[in-house]
Amino acid sequence: MSHLLSLSGEQTIYQAVALHQQLADALQQHPELALELSQVSEIDCAGVQVLLWLQAAMQQQGHPLRLYQPSQTVSSFLQLMGFDQLQACVEHGDES
Repeated sequence: MSHLLSLSGEQTIYQAVALHQQLADALQQHPELALELSQVSEIDCAGVQVLLWLQAAMQQQGHPLRLYQPSQTVSSFLQLMGFDQLQACVEHGDES
């Protein structure tokens, strides 16, 4: 069962170190994570790089990364920048 973590606010270069640490700590506690992104107001390549790291770390443990309810900002950025690898992680239903 996935542990659902909600992210909010800006996820940019200014928050990337803290986000990486938060996700690394969570991954140690819960090998299968899912992220709820509906309250993310801004994301840049540094924020996406952290998500790509998480996806790779989870794949090494045999678990897929699941992204739930990405905000329009997140969805638009992933599409604009061609991050198909992360777009494929988006779940369109509830976490259950």
